[in-house]
Amino acid sequence: MARTIKDILNRVQTIPSAMSSSMIKRFFGLLRRYGLIKTLSVCAAMADDHYLRLFDRKYGIRTSGHVELSDTSFDASKLSNATSYGPVNGWALGRLLRELNLSKSLHFADLGCGLARPCIIAAEYGFEKVTGVELAPELCATARKNVESCRLPSAQKKSIDIIQGDVFDYCESSKDDVFFVFRAFSIEFFAAVRLKLAERAFQQNKILTMIYTQRLSTDESLEIKSLSGDRAYRKVCETTIWGQEFHVYQCGGPSESK
Repeated sequence: MARTIKDILNRVQTIPSAMSSSMIKRFFGLLRRYGLIKTLSVCAAMADDHYLRLFDRKYGIRTSGHVELSDTSFDASKLSNATSYGPVNGWALGRLLRELNLSKSLHFADLGCGLARPCIIAAEYGFEKVTGVELAPELCATARKNVESCRLPSAQKKSIDIIQGDVFDYCESSKDDVFFVFRAFSIEFFAAVRLKLAERAFQQNKILTMIYTQRLSTDESLEIKSLSGDRAYRKVCETTIWGQEFHVYQCGGPSESK
């Protein structure tokens, strides 16, 4: 079982030797559901993550690849609440933040931050404070290393804080404004986190923004169905960029606390 940063990095850098039958099946499934353009955008994003690694090369970091949390020293009792690590498409998230044009005075939190790619993007966007929360010690340590080595101005790097800890515990006292989730949790745990954040919005009498994302899928997403059906949240926008679905919702606000 992998226990060291070196082991994690070696796993992250593993390049698939051939396209599996499941990947071919997924390709045609996406083609039937979304058409050629969106399907090719997914393929381009996967090629970047697994082969070209242009995003990592630009920023001087190592965030590409796939890591099973069971191969880390992640708390075994909480594995059922989490999924495996895989990176969000960095180009897509950067573009989304620019299009949303959120105030840069806001605080951003990546729940289940993995190797810190979204944190680096959020810091580059200009959020005043950026926090990554990750329970797996190896991923957390590597995330900090990525922050240290990334090609961002010193002031932006200093805005990033990587915390090793449980996401739910963090949300209980969080004062952040924008929360990012890349399909990191089980349906039940995701619902519990949303409930906690809605409570925090009420307690602080302010609006909280959630950015939920996942890669385009051939199947109906239970996570998105759960989020869209949550009455505590209202939809701001939905969009697809480079094969990455983004669902932006908000909860709370002065009117809801009266």
